[in-house]
Amino acid sequence: MNPESEHQSNAPEKTAKGPTSEENVYSADPGRKRNRRGAIKRHIKKTRKPASKYNCDGSIIKEWRPPSQQTDREILSFYDWAKPQEFENIVRRDLVERLSTAFQTRYAGIEIHTFGSFASGIYLPIADIDLVLLSDKFRRTGMCSFGGRKGKIHAISDFLESTNIAVSDSIECVAHARVPILKFVDRVTGLRVDLSFDNNSGLIANETFQTWKEQFPIMPAILLVVKQFLLIRGLNEVRTGGLGGFSVTCLVTSLLQHLPKGHMQLNAGSILMEFFNFYGNKFQYNQVAICLDPQGYFSKKSFGNPGRLTIEDPNNADNDISGGARAIDLILGTFARAHTTLKNRMEHLALVRGPSKSILGPIIAANFEKYTEQRNQLRRVFMAEKRFAGYRVPPPPPLEPYHVSGMHSAPPSLPVGPTLIRTPVTSVQRTINNARKSKDARAEPEDISDEYSSDTKLVKPRKARVGRHARRWRAARMKCLRPDLKNLPSSITVKQALWHGGYATNGEMKRDLSSRERSQAAV
Repeated sequence: MNPESEHQSNAPEKTAKGPTSEENVYSADPGRKRNRRGAIKRHIKKTRKPASKYNCDGSIIKEWRPPSQQTDREILSFYDWAKPQEFENIVRRDLVERLSTAFQTRYAGIEIHTFGSFASGIYLPIADIDLVLLSDKFRRTGMCSFGGRKGKIHAISDFLESTNIAVSDSIECVAHARVPILKFVDRVTGLRVDLSFDNNSGLIANETFQTWKEQFPIMPAILLVVKQFLLIRGLNEVRTGGLGGFSVTCLVTSLLQHLPKGHMQLNAGSILMEFFNFYGNKFQYNQVAICLDPQGYFSKKSFGNPGRLTIEDPNNADNDISGGARAIDLILGTFARAHTTLKNRMEHLALVRGPSKSILGPIIAANFEKYTEQRNQLRRVFMAEKRFAGYRVPPPPPLEPYHVSGMHSAPPSLPVGPTLIRTPVTSVQRTINNARKSKDARAEPEDISDEYSSDTKLVKPRKARVGRHARRWRAARMKCLRPDLKNLPSSITVKQALWHGGYATNGEMKRDLSSRERSQAAV
């Protein structure tokens, strides 16, 4: 017997053996990897995602989290689409001016100011306009002239109907409320208006909001998502027990005040998740109240209704901003369900491979046609009214429809504007014919804006000669029929023409330009 084999056989049964003493150490298989002692390396199974998806505190572990940038992008994308465009602000300010001019003919010395979401610049396209009418007596002495007696509110309602500003059957007088309000719909724009009287608390809140906005730049994006979340569930109206716009702003601001700052600051997606988690699962509204200046919480034993959410007014410590939120249990319950929905959505998308799907879709997806219809109405007013002519250089192009979870808004369409005619000048047909004969295809097209005549009918280039000549022809036609468009290049593509002209589709541009040609021909 081999001495080495005899020595191994005499060893205890459970004695550990080195790699050189194992069987088949020097196997003839050349494909197996070996260590420096010549032993075959064992196969080590690759590590995968841990079986458990949660930490001890219930949070999702790092390996199971989807990229945070996706939620970030969705929040900012919705904000960029839903935030007001400049022409919306212009038309809304014009409504305030028209209303102020009409009331000053009847009530001397009054002033009408904006507050709320419109004054802050963070509102959804279908949001109403909050206005306050301040009498001369209130501004001088602080004593109410209109809000004290209900008869005056009804008299103002009758006067408003006589001005032909509001839709007659839309005027609603809420005179028995703690803060009397006159609600109506504007006849021109279709916007809903809430008019209050002799109360400057909203004007003071405007300054507070601007301070918060500068302190927390991410607040507007989070605020619009939460407003959309409450709107589609009917929980945004104070008169029905919901949360008002300023109360939602205070909730978002209070959360941001307590989050880490500096290099530890969270992104928009994490902030939204923390908002739903904190107020839906952790915050005990029946025990503590929210204070924003200084930031913190305090017991409700001395202030606030135990059955309601309590937010101390940062400008008036005796005022409870959210005292009218009767449905606070329902609201906070929807916040908790939203957190669960988003967490489950993230887990699902982390496992499913394929085309990217929306994370926010389950909580804010809706039919956005009303948003598009309201914007189209304001755009038509902006383009048609002569008093807005100074702002139309050029008219803003419509935004792409917002897509989320299969729901989207219809692309807005621009109406045909008033016909504008230029003085006839020399024909451009000669210039186009000369350009067709040019041998240098890379030469810079010359400016032909002054050679187009409205009485000259352009011949569209043949299909075989499209390209540079077609772009010149298109530019010359646009410069004649749309003289309101400044600094048009002498050669433009179809996509550039749609952008410069503010058209949604090529068919819409053709119809508009054809109607303008017919109008000029009739003249």
